[in-house]
Amino acid sequence: MPTDRSRSAAGDDGAIWPLLAAIRRRWWLLFVLAIVSVGVAALALSQRTPTYAAEAQILVVPFPAGDANITGIEILRETNDGARDLQTATALLTSARTDEAAAAAVGRGVTADEVSRSVALEPIGGSNIIAVRATSSDAREAARLANAYANAAVAERDDRIKEQARVAIKAIDGQEGAEFAATRQQLRSLRDQGDPTVSVSQGAGVPTAAEGPSDPVVLFAALIAGLVLGTIGALLLERGDRRVRDRAELLAAVPVPVLTGVPSPRGHKGIDMPPPVREAFRTLQIQLDLKEHPGCRRILVTSASSGDGKTTTVLNLAFALISAGHRVLVIDFDLREPDLGPQLGLDDPTAVVTTLTTGQGLSQIMRSAPRLPPLRVVQASSGPGDVALLPTLTRRMSEVLEEAASMADYVLIDTAPIGEVGDALPLMPDVDDVLVVGRPGSTDRRSLDVMAGLFERADITPTGWVVTGVETTSSRYHEQGDSAGRRRRGARRRG
Repeated sequence: MPTDRSRSAAGDDGAIWPLLAAIRRRWWLLFVLAIVSVGVAALALSQRTPTYAAEAQILVVPFPAGDANITGIEILRETNDGARDLQTATALLTSARTDEAAAAAVGRGVTADEVSRSVALEPIGGSNIIAVRATSSDAREAARLANAYANAAVAERDDRIKEQARVAIKAIDGQEGAEFAATRQQLRSLRDQGDPTVSVSQGAGVPTAAEGPSDPVVLFAALIAGLVLGTIGALLLERGDRRVRDRAELLAAVPVPVLTGVPSPRGHKGIDMPPPVREAFRTLQIQLDLKEHPGCRRILVTSASSGDGKTTTVLNLAFALISAGHRVLVIDFDLREPDLGPQLGLDDPTAVVTTLTTGQGLSQIMRSAPRLPPLRVVQASSGPGDVALLPTLTRRMSEVLEEAASMADYVLIDTAPIGEVGDALPLMPDVDDVLVVGRPGSTDRRSLDVMAGLFERADITPTGWVVTGVETTSSRYHEQGDSAGRRRRGARRRG
């Protein structure tokens, strides 16, 4: 029997991309992380202090490099590197005295240290402009800082050049000649006008919005981040999930027909099941009856892993068979976790191990189920170490099944999950049908692979799947059938 499960990649989603399938199955993770991300972003925004940035501009026009008449004046001279000229001008315009002058111009208790931290001069590449950028939590304050610093920086340069020009004029005072006359003229111009290489070309306006993205943009980005994290989480969970996703994955591992799909009992247990579940097992009963078989029919029920609904399947199939008029005997051979007897109201489990090893007759250990009197039950109970006797017990079970064939139309055998332990495997040659129970979202994928491998190596082909936990919709036929049954039971009680 092939065990290749390549077809399960698509599953019930057909050709849907596995990423979309993972998102569909774990949409709640995306929802939670999106809500958390937006909530954290909203909290951060509520605590955020807005920062406003204002910018003034200083125009830089370097003095011609070839003019040597004003030697000794610290004026910006032109070079062949415009970027270097801007960097030099930026350094000349930055000083502690400028910080103090700007702080005094702004007033309002602003200190020179605050100005130094709030204002930055940034050369604008590819131009002859230096940006004076000031930041503050108040938009008007940012504009005042930028304008005050730009004006103070230019004024500081003017004062410095004027003072140097006065000193230079005094140095050549009394010198005669055309050359000194031209120099005095240039120095007088610098003394009167200040530094001609820098000037405020544009004042700072009051910013209308805070720096950084707006609140809606931040919240939207947080939403996207949450969805991305949720998608990554869904994929990681999908890769680490060992559970079978869907019916197609069960069929890919063990390709036999699905005899019935059993809806979730939704809180019901044992044989107390809602109408849709009853109908599912009635469908299974009809299929078994349609397949002609001489004499007693022995059916072994197993599963890949625990929790798939194996024992519930045995009980409700027994109920359906009895309702159809058959004599039914149920044997609990799950010696590791026997649960069939308690669900039927039997509280005195027979020690099957002792019975089988001593050769006691089957009729001596059968019990009538209190919750379903026509059903006869051989329940299981074993003591510590009895599992080691399983090889002996399975050989004895062949005789027990032969004896059971004379007592019932159907013998149902509940066994341990074959994907976890191999207890059921030796019994399969002595039965007529093997029903495999699987539950998408519960069946362990590794146990399913083990079960499929055992079937293949033992050359066993199960009769079919009983898929539990399937989605279903309520039908008026179920409701009408259930109502009719209640009316008949009520009439019998009144009679």
